[in-house]
Amino acid sequence: MRRPFALLAAPAWLAVLTDAPSTYVVLGASAILTEEIAPVLGGIAVHENQLRLMPLVWAITLGGWVATALLYALGRSKWDWIRRRLPRWRAAGTVALRVVGAHPLKASFLVRFAFGLRIMLPVACGAARVPWYVYLPVSLLGSLAWTVVYIVLGIAAGEAAVQAIGLFGKYGKVVGIIAALVTALFVIRWQRKRAERKAARRAARRAGRS
Repeated sequence: MRRPFALLAAPAWLAVLTDAPSTYVVLGASAILTEEIAPVLGGIAVHENQLRLMPLVWAITLGGWVATALLYALGRSKWDWIRRRLPRWRAAGTVALRVVGAHPLKASFLVRFAFGLRIMLPVACGAARVPWYVYLPVSLLGSLAWTVVYIVLGIAAGEAAVQAIGLFGKYGKVVGIIAALVTALFVIRWQRKRAERKAARRAARRAGRS
């Protein structure tokens, strides 16, 4: 018997998420650019038995981790060149270097969670010379944690859509799509606002000490 959420199989994005190696490769390779979209939509596809959970987890974990490892290597070898060629990065880079210098382990773990600094923070970890034997395993654990959080969010969004479809009957397809997307976007937006508030408080404390 098909699950109620199978009504959502019509949209093109879900139809193309087939259980093939290329699907996992694409989701993993694109995670650094699509950010939360890849694991959230992947979680919805897992809920619909379109994809398998563990291959999805490892594909997105490793895809994001490899990208941040390359950014780390870039910062470690080319930081002076980056500062000369990209003046806009100087201010953000200075802040990121201070964060990494004060908390190298925490910064390495949070490179995938750092809203607004997902490119800069791994570069700063490299520029600050965080040892590779520290950065690589710790950032891998962080990438795994980030992936699990957003895949679970996608699975929860899929379940919310199932409940909406059962409640609204023939209108369930539309309501299910809205429920899944609104749930995912609300949590993502809430987390970003929370991260921005924390960053503002840290900046205020630093200004008060200076």
